[in-house]
Amino acid sequence: MARKKITGKTRISTPAATPRHLWLAGLGLASMARKQGFAAVGGAADRVVEARRQATAAVGQVQSNLSAAACELRNRIETGAAQLSNTLETTLSPLVARFKPAKAKRTARRGRKPGSKNVRRTTATKTVKAVKRARKA
Repeated sequence: MARKKITGKTRISTPAATPRHLWLAGLGLASMARKQGFAAVGGAADRVVEARRQATAAVGQVQSNLSAAACELRNRIETGAAQLSNTLETTLSPLVARFKPAKAKRTARRGRKPGSKNVRRTTATKTVKAVKRARKA
């Protein structure tokens, strides 16, 4: 196969830009801008979702750290309070035993004498009390 030799410079003339060409270029530019705008909005939404997820994870981590620290502190306080209570009890028990007053003896209760003259009066008051109870009910 033989090649054809080009012996002179051939110029390809570019046609002048017509309004139709400008309109199509503008339409392509608008389409590209629209696609890139949607991609940018989607990317921003993805970044917001990721930031929210990270913030939620960080808050959860801080909360668990605080609850663990509070639990440890509570345990320390409880053991310290128990030790303090035991120490005070052992220290003060001899003093309390020394200054504790002797128990007072109870006096016998006075009851109604068996041969009392007030037998009639007590039965009368019992019936009045029974009538009052019946009225309240």
